[in-house]
Amino acid sequence: MFAVHLTVPADAASPSGEAAAVEVQAALWACAGPGDGLEHVRARAVPDGVGLVLYVRAPDGTAARSRAQGLLDRALTATGRLPSGLR
Repeated sequence: MFAVHLTVPADAASPSGEAAAVEVQAALWACAGPGDGLEHVRARAVPDGVGLVLYVRAPDGTAARSRAQGLLDRALTATGRLPSGLR
């Protein structure tokens, strides 16, 4: 299992603050499928948006990051947010 750190920028995370963190975390779980390997999510408000740590089962760190980024892109798309500017 690998920990993948991502940030949803404030312009993509409306509302802001802790409400955004809760919303993004819920969207991740709603969109996650078995192939994503998602084990656990931590989301919190940070000054520039929502900071995330996704714990992902994968054969290596590169695959884990790819799975996490793909899942986050799908979650943001499902909630009507464009996945631009993710770090």
